[in-house]
Amino acid sequence: MMRAALFAITVLTALALAAPADAQSRRELQMRLDNLEARLAQMETNAQAGDPLAETLLMRLDALEREQRVLTGEIERLTHENRQLRQQIEQSRTASRAMHGEDNGTAFEGAHPVLGSDEIDPDDPFGEARAGAVQPLRLPDNGGSPARPDASSASDPDALFARARTRLLDGDFAGARDGFQTFTERHGDHPQAGEAWYWLGETHFVNGDLQDAADAYIASLRADQRGGRAPDALVRLAASLAGLGQTSRACQLLGSFPREYPNASQDARRRAERERTRIGC
Repeated sequence: MMRAALFAITVLTALALAAPADAQSRRELQMRLDNLEARLAQMETNAQAGDPLAETLLMRLDALEREQRVLTGEIERLTHENRQLRQQIEQSRTASRAMHGEDNGTAFEGAHPVLGSDEIDPDDPFGEARAGAVQPLRLPDNGGSPARPDASSASDPDALFARARTRLLDGDFAGARDGFQTFTERHGDHPQAGEAWYWLGETHFVNGDLQDAADAYIASLRADQRGGRAPDALVRLAASLAGLGQTSRACQLLGSFPREYPNASQDARRRAERERTRIGC
């Protein structure tokens, strides 16, 4: 099974279901994810049994994965450029209002984000998160250069984690990677360090940076070996090692999964079993 499909399932399940959305939408999304997992599992079973059609489809999935990596990089670049342009436009508007005396110094405190409420898609469960991720650059009271982010906010672990997760939701993998990297460097002993390392690994994994991904998953397991993300981190570590040609070690890790995580969720166990099948353990 291609890694892009696994990434979509993991990220959507862990993040999308936690985003603002009504119960019906969450149930529908979960049903679609379950159906996708079931179809992929059946396809791999057929391929192992020698079904030529299933083998052809899996080869096509591998090709699509390579294309997805290229597109992911392009989307990442465009997302970053778009955010910069929005901030520059808002900065210019704010500076223009200041020069024409339309606002006094305190008015900047109430400046609106680039995305107003009328621009947020009501059907987008991540609309509020996306809007909050794009904030205007504001001028200080003296009308000088844009103010720097508040130092206390930048060093707050919860704020750092939230911003990095917003970047991940927004598809800004470079921003998410930098955010989670900063979090792990500054707050390595924080209770969420294990999860931060896991998501850092995901940002590397989806871009095909398998060695960096493997290092991050190892750090995640060391930080919180029994945490909620630990079973997935072990499976992802095995997938990364297999991609690096270390198939034997990957199979050893997957073989230890039932012993290490006997109480893992059914979804986690299915992912481990599918990875065993994909690698050929």
